[in-house]
Amino acid sequence: MKYKIGGTVSINNVEWVIAEHRMGRGREWTYTLSHEDTDGSYTTMSLNERAMDGLALTGGMMGSKNETQK
Repeated sequence: MKYKIGGTVSINNVEWVIAEHRMGRGREWTYTLSHEDTDGSYTTMSLNERAMDGLALTGGMMGSKNETQK
């Protein structure tokens, strides 16, 4: 596990907090990211470690909403 709970990442200029990490698919870390919307509700997404590494290299993920959900 490379990324710590409570850390933040930027995706499309929105700050996401690392809310959870777990071992998935046998040997792959999966991270759950959480973002609080303006109405107080939360949005979450899960990314594998390779996707998180890509965010770290680029300083954030850019693209349309559909591209980032693939």
